[in-house]
Amino acid sequence: MKPALRLFSFALMLVLAACSATKTYTKKANKMAEAGLHDEASTLYMQALGHDRTNIDARIGLKKSGQLALNTYLDRFYRAHGQQQYKESVYAYRKAEGFYNDVTAFNVELEFPPYYKQSYNEDVEVYLKQLYDQGTSLLQAQRFKESEALFREITTLRPGYRDVGNLKKMSIIIPAYESGRQSFETGSYRKAYGHFDEVFKLDAQYKDVAELRRVSKERATLTIAVMPFENSNAYSFSTNITSFIVSDLARANNEFIVLVDREHTEKIIREQKLSLQFDENGKTASRAGELMGARVLLTGRVLDMGIQNPNMRSQEKTGYESYQEKVYNTEKKRMENVTRYRKVMYTEFQGSSAVRLKVQYQLISAETGTILVSDVFEGSESDEVQYISYDGNARNLFAGTWRSRNEPHPADRVFTSFSQKQEVDQMLRGKRDFRPMNDMLVELQGNLSNRVASQVLQYEMQRGQ
Repeated sequence: MKPALRLFSFALMLVLAACSATKTYTKKANKMAEAGLHDEASTLYMQALGHDRTNIDARIGLKKSGQLALNTYLDRFYRAHGQQQYKESVYAYRKAEGFYNDVTAFNVELEFPPYYKQSYNEDVEVYLKQLYDQGTSLLQAQRFKESEALFREITTLRPGYRDVGNLKKMSIIIPAYESGRQSFETGSYRKAYGHFDEVFKLDAQYKDVAELRRVSKERATLTIAVMPFENSNAYSFSTNITSFIVSDLARANNEFIVLVDREHTEKIIREQKLSLQFDENGKTASRAGELMGARVLLTGRVLDMGIQNPNMRSQEKTGYESYQEKVYNTEKKRMENVTRYRKVMYTEFQGSSAVRLKVQYQLISAETGTILVSDVFEGSESDEVQYISYDGNARNLFAGTWRSRNEPHPADRVFTSFSQKQEVDQMLRGKRDFRPMNDMLVELQGNLSNRVASQVLQYEMQRGQ
């Protein structure tokens, strides 16, 4: 099919679908209108026009049902207005006005007498004052959530009304500031910072919030020095572990974690000749933390590491190669191709390689020597290679068994089923190279780093200071 014809067909399908939908909605709307449910009928008529604005039946139906539905809304408003029920009056009018706007958006005109607007303006002024007076009273009584809800409602009804914007802000600022002070006094600096930051964003000049926010952030921040992991194994890669962990922690972009520069850490270790032995009880943590300007130290050691270098085994296998032979068919009196099988040998290769890693790590407080987090990571990565090598026509290779290459035997079998052939073809396409050992080491270290960084971040989130 030509592109232009295909595009025309697609457009025609869309038109037919729209016609079907608009007719369906119109029929449903007519039934609703007959039952006196003009609000629901109006919604369906609008859905019909949404699919096809040229639908005359839907437009006529919307004109009739829409006016009747609008009259019902306006009646509710006027009853509430007459009974001085200002909240009910305000929201009944707003619903009527919203409905009117929805209908007229389809270019269907409805009658909406202007005197309703005048009555609404009178009622909304009274209702706004009621909300304002009640909101200020609640604010003075320190019932902040309730007052904030009322000020928010005022803002919805009349943006910029009096000083509601500032009062609404104060209904948030005052309780947030007080919560921040309480958290600060109990040493929960991270929580305190959250409250003070909320206040600061609304009013940076409010009382002493700027200074309290700064101090809270400073005290809540974990300055971490990631120490080189001890590695007594023959494979030296401890520097990579440290780099991975530093990268993962930095990538987390946690504002309460600051990492000591790695070069600075290693310089102090060299200059002060700090022992890199795994700190079982945190004895060296205080001194190291003071020298490095760190509140916590992350230390670790490789407990075990093993590498199984790639090993490959080969095995000669019996099989068959198919070929075509022309044979004369005496019944049909013509030459035909017949599939034959010749006995062959092919080689199957199979091997594996693996890396394992076991690391113990600890997060230690430099202030108290307390072990904050302690865990052991164990992981492994492996790779397998399995493929078939055949010097003949590999496309025609089949698995099978035979006793003698030159003599037929009753036990000879050619495995010609689809699944058996598919298995041979997959083995012929099998990968022949092992995954580099370094790649598996990198992945293991990445898994370790993710685990360590996740636990450090979890500790930071859950700590009470």
